[in-house]
Amino acid sequence: MSETNLAAFEKIIKALPSCVYYKDTEGKYVFATHHWAHIEHPDDPNWSIKGKTDLDIRKNKENALLAMEQDRHILETGEGVSYVIQEQNGDQVEYLELIKNPVHDDNGNIIGIVGLINNITEQELMRQKLERYARTDDLTGLLNRRAFDEWTRDELFNTEFPISIIAADCDHLKMFNDSFGHDAGDELIRSTAMLLNLAKPSRALAFRVGGDEFSVIVPSCTREQADEIVEQLIITANTLSVEDRPISVSIGIAVMESPDDDFLAVLHQADLDMYESKRRHHEHLLEIYD
Repeated sequence: MSETNLAAFEKIIKALPSCVYYKDTEGKYVFATHHWAHIEHPDDPNWSIKGKTDLDIRKNKENALLAMEQDRHILETGEGVSYVIQEQNGDQVEYLELIKNPVHDDNGNIIGIVGLINNITEQELMRQKLERYARTDDLTGLLNRRAFDEWTRDELFNTEFPISIIAADCDHLKMFNDSFGHDAGDELIRSTAMLLNLAKPSRALAFRVGGDEFSVIVPSCTREQADEIVEQLIITANTLSVEDRPISVSIGIAVMESPDDDFLAVLHQADLDMYESKRRHHEHLLEIYD
């Protein structure tokens, strides 16, 4: 493309809100329609992006190296790429979508890379918000069963061992519903969730995995440390009440010592421990609600 045709083409596509750019096979910019806020350039009106690489101009050097890595992939394979990066623009976080494709001459040789940069911050923040909603329990604000299953599938073996699993269950929710109504029962569930959030370490994850069933995953936590957490749970529970009745929660503990342990077996053991706690609470709770 001649310099005249290139200048005319660049002028036309400047009307687009996206940044359109072209690089040569050395990864140097030939032109870019917009100078976005994430690059370093002087206020000199004669400053040009032409002939500069991403490392020359990008403030975020990790994103610069990523851009150059993606460019090498395109030049070596002839395959286009698309990806999203996060950039800081003052106090605001912005998300940019980059779409890149090789440009070929009439003989099929790659002579450059054409790219498109779209600001997708609004869409990405909405996507993250919807993702949080999809993984959050409406009633309690805790992580939900879907999030628990995803953690089990994707994060379990990336977590620091030993992992303590605390199973918790509201005691006699049905009796509470029958005595005070389902709104009060919901309040009991919410109060139990608040109890777990108050007592758990910041590194722990709390899930509502069923109607009145909860699981707390505590990374890098021994049995002795888990016992201390449960002790704090019990102390905190004594300060909470619903309908002037104390909150009572049955709690079980099991520890996954290493990745060699069977997670489901450890989870089952925590449930069994919790059911034994519930059995011990049974007669005492009957006296409270009598």
